[in-house]
Amino acid sequence: MVEPAPTAAATRERILDGAREAIALHGVAKLGMADICATSGMSRGTLYRYFGSREELLLELSRREAERFRDEVLAAAREAATPEDQLRLLLEQVTQEVQENRALQRLLESDPARVLAAIRAQFTTIRGQLREILGGALEALAPVEGGLVDADHLADWVTRLLLTYYLVPDAEPERMRSGLAAMHRMLAGFDASGEGASTSPLDGAQGASLSSDSDGDA
Repeated sequence: MVEPAPTAAATRERILDGAREAIALHGVAKLGMADICATSGMSRGTLYRYFGSREELLLELSRREAERFRDEVLAAAREAATPEDQLRLLLEQVTQEVQENRALQRLLESDPARVLAAIRAQFTTIRGQLREILGGALEALAPVEGGLVDADHLADWVTRLLLTYYLVPDAEPERMRSGLAAMHRMLAGFDASGEGASTSPLDGAQGASLSSDSDGDA
């Protein structure tokens, strides 16, 4: 039985998948169309039929990967039972992407100037998408409800933090995950009034010090 010819959309996706794999292998600085032909299994003629230049292909790959990541985050957010869970799932999703996406890592290693330029150019868009994805989750967090910060400022802060985790990843991924989990707990449990149980280790230390001073005075 003759296999049906792949559709134009399927061919396009195969080329983009090949480009992502080629970036993971070679980086971007020295990436050639021949490298993408090799990883996608496409001829040079087919490649140029769909993408007129390397830059056009890389731009489309960036757009596709951004949409893919956004869809994954949205799917995870829909499973969250509470606003706090939405933020936690977002942090976990970003951490996983940074750790597992070899193309992202290789891109940063091989062409950091391109990465920084793209982040600067697209920061407002990235922040806006993050704000949109989280929706009411940010407004429901204790620091926002307590008046310490508004949701837009918190979205800006979280965006910068997550980009930092990409640009300067922790050598120990588990420690990075633990740090993000701790940040989530602080945001979810913050009490602007200062009332309630404190989670600061300084409280216990100060209490012990005061107790010790009182005993000494006695």
